[in-house]
Amino acid sequence: MCTPGVKLGLYLPATLHDRMIATSRGRPRGALQAAYDTALSELLDLVESGSEMVFAAVRGPKVRVTVRLSRALCERLRHTLAGLNLKITDFACTALDRYLSNREGA
Repeated sequence: MCTPGVKLGLYLPATLHDRMIATSRGRPRGALQAAYDTALSELLDLVESGSEMVFAAVRGPKVRVTVRLSRALCERLRHTLAGLNLKITDFACTALDRYLSNREGA
């Protein structure tokens, strides 16, 4: 049984979301949600450990993507990003790009 998550609306470049879908294709149900969870958690862990990060502003057209994340992860995101005065779009794009780069071998 799956624990219901919290819906989180993100605005992402369509190509970034498409790449996330491609990494989850052919995997069991919930793989896309797990990939988003992992990507965001990994970057949150780095930021919370004190690692210095540069978050580039994301320009250009974006699509609205709704993902389900655990309540605990959503609370961590909100708390950490508020302290950094950082937009969730910029954080999510950085997290997903890092995640995909590590998995795609780029």
